[in-house]
Amino acid sequence: MSFEHLLTKPKAVNTLHPSTGSFNTICNICSVGCTLKLLKENEEVVRCEGVEGLINSDGTICEYPQKSYTSFSSVDRITQPLLRKNNRLEPVSWEEAFDVLYDKIISGDPEEKAFFAGARLTNEEQYLVMKMCRAGAYSNNIGSFHYLGRGTSYTRLSRANIPFAELIESKKIYVIGSRIHKDTPVAGYFIFKDQDEYNIPVEVITTDLNSDIIETAVSFIHIKSYFHFIKAVNYLIVKNELEDHDYIKNLVENFDEYKNSLLALDFSQLQSEAGVSHDLIEKFTFEYRNEAHAVIVFAENELSGHTCGEIFNLALLTGKHGRTGAGLLLVKENNNTHGLHDIGIMGNLGPGATAWDDPFLRSTIQFNWRSKDLPTGKGCTLTKLRNTGYGSMFIFGEDPIGCALDKEEMMTLLSKSDFMMVQDYFLTPTAKMANLVLPSSLPFETGGTFTNSQRVIQKVDRKMQSPLQFDSWKQMEEILSRCGYGRFETIDDVTFEIASLLPKFCTSSKLLFRMNNEDNYNPMFKYGCDALHSMARN
Repeated sequence: MSFEHLLTKPKAVNTLHPSTGSFNTICNICSVGCTLKLLKENEEVVRCEGVEGLINSDGTICEYPQKSYTSFSSVDRITQPLLRKNNRLEPVSWEEAFDVLYDKIISGDPEEKAFFAGARLTNEEQYLVMKMCRAGAYSNNIGSFHYLGRGTSYTRLSRANIPFAELIESKKIYVIGSRIHKDTPVAGYFIFKDQDEYNIPVEVITTDLNSDIIETAVSFIHIKSYFHFIKAVNYLIVKNELEDHDYIKNLVENFDEYKNSLLALDFSQLQSEAGVSHDLIEKFTFEYRNEAHAVIVFAENELSGHTCGEIFNLALLTGKHGRTGAGLLLVKENNNTHGLHDIGIMGNLGPGATAWDDPFLRSTIQFNWRSKDLPTGKGCTLTKLRNTGYGSMFIFGEDPIGCALDKEEMMTLLSKSDFMMVQDYFLTPTAKMANLVLPSSLPFETGGTFTNSQRVIQKVDRKMQSPLQFDSWKQMEEILSRCGYGRFETIDDVTFEIASLLPKFCTSSKLLFRMNNEDNYNPMFKYGCDALHSMARN
């Protein structure tokens, strides 16, 4: 395989000095959720190996965690707060840092405050950022640079993701708009291993003729636009009445609305924008529609929200969504990208990815938090950031300047703020611009949970002593305590509070087709806007 150089198998023998300790943890890079063995010496990670886990059952891992975890010893971590004085970041006491942060959170106009949580934070850390925003600052300006300017169409798309282990029951796999062999090599390993061992052909649909995944797949289709190609396929299915009528009747609610919207489009225009012939679109349509056990693998970082929505619509039209050995496998970019949805790091979502304006959810949260009226609003928006900016910005685990495609533009946007706080492992380009910098602890120094692309919640245990006096979540707890909210004895108590706010019953509502007739591709950042992710890939 063209990407096997990125993979390693578990080592049978530990050749390090006997006094060296080791422990297992969950990878903090991509969204697959591999189990790792980290070997430490003098409280530093000196080597990373694969070990048999829930996801990587044979112990295979890629090179990314090996590069990032062992590089911590060569890169200076922040271990104490830094406050800008006389235009310089200077070390200050934790008490002074907390005083400054608390004052900025509770004073001033809530609409002028914005909170950003990164996709590599644990569920518990994301939750505490969200609570600080909504219960401490009484602002609904909660979001993540990871999704900034990309809309809300990615939400709930992965609810019926097919597990990796179930891929062997499929008959054909389509990889659409994904560099899965590079972005998530272990996921690519599973897919192409099944192609080799079980003769499950992989077909790639791509806009990039130089992609070396083409060499590994059985076949490929070169197109100009993902959105218009999938839209054209859906058009042909509906136009020729090839949809799965029983599936739609029983499980989907708004077919007539979607049908009317779709057939109002000009197919020849869709075909032209897709950049392929009518015959090729027709061939793909019939092959995919007629293969009951077809799986589409696609990735958020390569596709727009509306394109992902149309792929979801395609799976609904053909009755494949949620069926064994068929359906969708949406690959997210960072290890806990899914948590951003489930925890409610978006202005329109609350815990459990429920609607933030749902009166039952709001009453439950208000009762549990013992909070006054909860805020409303659109959340953090790119429009607001570009027009006037936010007076105060609080950024946790993201590096929008270091990961921006247009660094100068991002520096200009962030410079509009009067105050900016950054919490991270290192003094990132974004942290260097901040007024207050707080150090961040690693997941295996604090514990917590991640939710991977397959919506599996994975527990991370505390295995090493953090070099910080206050771990990441303890810093957030300190501010919430000053705002009048109770403390947590352990990180598990935060997990239990999250669980107490989740919906207590399953809804019987039907699925809905996504309604969108224009593409919204607007990438702004590489590496999921995460400095650790960037380190692993460079």
